[in-house]
Amino acid sequence: MAYLFPPIVVTERLMLRPWTIADAPLLKRAVDENLAHLQAWMPWAMDEPSPLDVIEQRITKFAADFAAGTDGVYAIFTRDETFALGGTGLHGRVDRGLEIGYWIQQAHCGRGYATEAAAGLTAAAFGIPAVEQVQIRCDPANAISSAIPRRLGFRHIETLIGDTVTPRGAPRDTMVWQMLRGQFGRTGIIQDVD
Repeated sequence: MAYLFPPIVVTERLMLRPWTIADAPLLKRAVDENLAHLQAWMPWAMDEPSPLDVIEQRITKFAADFAAGTDGVYAIFTRDETFALGGTGLHGRVDRGLEIGYWIQQAHCGRGYATEAAAGLTAAAFGIPAVEQVQIRCDPANAISSAIPRRLGFRHIETLIGDTVTPRGAPRDTMVWQMLRGQFGRTGIIQDVD
């Protein structure tokens, strides 16, 4: 299914918008400076670092997927767009809904940025009429990540046993957190979506 993703999601402290080619050096630096942090949880990070031209190609693909409505990848910037804190996205991996993913630079973890970004994207997702559910999936061993959907009022609906692998290739379980459209208004998530 194709979705019309909002071009910008603004929260109290953050600006979520698609990466642009001009952002390629910022994305490269954020990934390169956080390799160990990202490689602990993100399979895609195992192929890093990448040269700048590969990052630019990746951003071009992000833009094409965003325009096609198949995958909404966003940068997480400070509200004034002076610093790239990490990345997030609305991914069409869920039946009648979207999955939220996120990562924050290690030096900026523990400040609520991932929670704020996920709250903004939850509101954005339910602003799309065809979306009936939003999920967040994470490794059960990633206690910091699993605290985010809990804080936002998502419900843990199941843990998939051995359904995927860790970034290093070992079997891994996946916690599935879900919010249905009818539950959204009761969570207290209020964000600006432009």
